[in-house]
Amino acid sequence: MSIRARPAIVRTTAIAVAVGAATLFGTAGEAFADVEPGAYTSTTWSSGIVLLQRDGRVEGGDLVLIGRYPIHSTPDGGYVDLFPGHRVVLISDGHGGYTGPAYLGGVVVGAITLTPQR
Repeated sequence: MSIRARPAIVRTTAIAVAVGAATLFGTAGEAFADVEPGAYTSTTWSSGIVLLQRDGRVEGGDLVLIGRYPIHSTPDGGYVDLFPGHRVVLISDGHGGYTGPAYLGGVVVGAITLTPQR
Protein backbone atom coordinates (compact mmCIF):
# COMPACT_ATOMS: atom_id res chain seq x y z
CA MET A 1 0.00 0.00 0.00
CA SER A 2 1.42 3.36 -0.93
CA ILE A 3 1.95 6.17 1.55
CA ARG A 4 -0.43 8.31 -0.51
CA ALA A 5 -3.28 5.78 -0.11
CA ARG A 6 -3.13 5.70 3.72
CA PRO A 7 -4.42 9.27 4.29
CA ALA A 8 -7.31 8.55 1.92
CA ILE A 9 -8.22 5.40 3.88
CA VAL A 10 -8.05 7.27 7.19
CA ARG A 11 -10.17 10.13 5.80
CA THR A 12 -12.76 7.72 4.35
CA THR A 13 -12.95 5.80 7.62
CA ALA A 14 -13.42 9.03 9.63
CA ILE A 15 -16.24 10.15 7.32
CA ALA A 16 -17.94 6.73 7.57
CA VAL A 17 -17.75 6.82 11.38
CA ALA A 18 -19.18 10.36 11.48
CA VAL A 19 -22.06 9.46 9.15
CA GLY A 20 -22.78 6.31 11.17
CA ALA A 21 -22.81 8.25 14.45
CA ALA A 22 -25.11 10.92 12.99
CA THR A 23 -27.47 8.22 11.74
CA LEU A 24 -27.53 6.41 15.08
CA PHE A 25 -27.74 9.40 17.42
CA GLY A 26 -29.33 12.06 15.22
CA THR A 27 -27.85 15.22 13.86
CA ALA A 28 -27.74 18.76 15.21
CA GLY A 29 -30.86 20.74 14.45
CA GLU A 30 -33.32 17.86 14.87
CA ALA A 31 -36.09 18.16 17.44
CA PHE A 32 -35.31 16.13 20.53
CA ALA A 33 -37.79 14.55 22.89
CA ASP A 34 -37.33 13.87 26.56
CA VAL A 35 -38.49 10.97 28.63
CA GLU A 36 -41.21 12.52 30.78
CA PRO A 37 -40.60 12.78 34.54
CA GLY A 38 -42.72 10.63 36.81
CA ALA A 39 -43.17 7.22 38.39
CA TYR A 40 -42.94 4.12 36.20
CA THR A 41 -42.94 0.37 36.44
CA SER A 42 -39.77 -0.86 34.76
CA THR A 43 -39.96 -4.29 33.15
CA THR A 44 -36.91 -5.98 31.67
CA TRP A 45 -37.57 -8.75 29.14
CA SER A 46 -35.49 -11.35 27.35
CA SER A 47 -36.86 -13.98 24.96
CA GLY A 48 -40.41 -13.07 26.05
CA ILE A 49 -39.64 -13.76 29.72
CA VAL A 50 -39.83 -11.08 32.42
CA LEU A 51 -36.40 -10.94 34.06
CA LEU A 52 -37.03 -8.04 36.44
CA GLN A 53 -39.94 -5.81 37.29
CA ARG A 54 -39.57 -2.95 39.73
CA ASP A 55 -40.71 0.56 40.53
CA GLY A 56 -38.62 3.32 39.03
CA ARG A 57 -38.88 6.97 38.17
CA VAL A 58 -37.59 9.59 35.80
CA GLU A 59 -36.32 12.58 37.73
CA GLY A 60 -34.10 15.49 36.72
CA GLY A 61 -33.19 13.90 33.39
CA ASP A 62 -32.17 10.62 35.06
CA LEU A 63 -33.67 7.14 35.07
CA VAL A 64 -33.72 6.08 38.72
CA LEU A 65 -33.85 2.32 39.22
CA ILE A 66 -31.13 0.65 41.29
CA GLY A 67 -28.96 3.75 40.68
CA ARG A 68 -29.27 7.05 38.81
CA TYR A 69 -28.57 6.88 35.09
CA PRO A 70 -28.53 9.97 32.81
CA ILE A 71 -31.03 9.84 29.96
CA HIS A 72 -29.65 11.01 26.62
CA SER A 73 -32.43 12.52 24.50
CA THR A 74 -33.25 11.24 21.03
CA PRO A 75 -35.95 12.33 18.57
CA ASP A 76 -38.41 9.73 19.93
CA GLY A 77 -37.40 9.38 23.60
CA GLY A 78 -33.91 8.61 24.83
CA TYR A 79 -31.33 6.04 25.75
CA VAL A 80 -29.55 5.11 28.98
CA ASP A 81 -26.15 3.53 29.45
CA LEU A 82 -26.61 1.39 32.56
CA PHE A 83 -22.97 0.32 32.61
CA PRO A 84 -20.27 0.18 29.94
CA GLY A 85 -21.56 -1.85 27.03
CA HIS A 86 -25.16 -2.10 28.34
CA ARG A 87 -27.58 0.37 26.75
CA VAL A 88 -31.37 0.51 26.83
CA VAL A 89 -33.34 2.56 24.34
CA LEU A 90 -36.55 4.27 25.45
CA ILE A 91 -38.94 4.93 22.56
CA SER A 92 -42.24 6.66 23.30
CA ASP A 93 -45.19 4.31 22.88
CA GLY A 94 -47.54 7.26 22.34
CA HIS A 95 -49.47 6.48 25.53
CA GLY A 96 -47.12 7.92 28.17
CA GLY A 97 -44.84 4.89 28.35
CA TYR A 98 -41.60 3.86 26.71
CA THR A 99 -40.31 0.64 25.25
CA GLY A 100 -37.19 -0.39 23.39
CA PRO A 101 -34.34 -2.81 22.93
CA ALA A 102 -31.62 -3.57 25.46
CA TYR A 103 -28.10 -3.99 24.11
CA LEU A 104 -25.07 -5.68 25.60
CA GLY A 105 -21.90 -5.06 23.64
CA GLY A 106 -23.95 -3.84 20.67
CA VAL A 107 -26.05 -7.03 20.51
CA VAL A 108 -29.79 -6.98 21.33
CA VAL A 109 -30.22 -9.13 24.45
CA GLY A 110 -33.74 -8.14 25.46
CA ALA A 111 -36.04 -5.19 25.92
CA ILE A 112 -37.21 -2.67 28.50
CA THR A 113 -40.66 -1.24 29.08
CA LEU A 114 -41.45 1.79 31.25
CA THR A 115 -45.15 1.87 32.09
CA PRO A 116 -46.43 5.02 33.81
CA GLN A 117 -47.89 4.54 37.29
CA ARG A 118 -51.14 6.49 37.52
